Amino acid sequence: MASWLEELGFGNSSKTDAANQQIKQNKQALEDAYGKNEGMVDEYQNLMSSLYGSAPASYQSALDKYMNAADFSYNKDAKDFFSPAYEQRVKSAMGNITRSNANAGNMFSSDYLNQLNAKSQAMASEEWDKAYDRMQQDRANALQEYNTNTSRLGNIASMLGQDTGNYANAMGNITTTRINSNNALTQGLADLNTQMAQNELNRKSGLQALLNPFG
Repeated sequence: MASWLEELGFGNSSKTDAANQQIKQNKQALEDAYGKNEGMVDEYQNLMSSLYGSAPASYQSALDKYMNAADFSYNKDAKDFFSPAYEQRVKSAMGNITRSNANAGNMFSSDYLNQLNAKSQAMASEEWDKAYDRMQQDRANALQEYNTNTSRLGNIASMLGQDTGNYANAMGNITTTRINSNNALTQGLADLNTQMAQNELNRKSGLQALLNPFG
């Protein structure tokens, strides 16, 4: 009797129930896999955020500093680099000339005044040359420091720009992964629901075939 009912489709009810139960298990496995995948994506997102999350703001700040860096300026002149002992050396030289001329009895001669003027001018010219060289060296040092700092700001901005790109790429990958995972879940569930619906349709078709002779 059982095989006769099976041939009519009525006996497939238990098989349909078993198939549907397997489909439910498959759906649960699919949802579990989706949940695990989401968990791994969340971990990856947290890692990327901890590594690069502050990069966009830091990059913008560094870029602003680099772009708004003041032009190089230098406001010192040679007088700022005269030796502190210069005046004392001049006084000492003038004193030596004065004592020498006094001992020679030339205090009221034009030679004495000429010697003072010549020595004063020579010392001033020498000190000016030294001060100018010191100023040029100081300016070169200041310019090198300015260029170094400006270059450092540019390098920092560049590195942070790369980190920002890495972060953007990571977030893009995460978004793509989530979309693909969600699409896979949606399609998988849709396929399983279709199978279950088909099973139920087969069950009803078998029952209808059994009842038709009596209709």
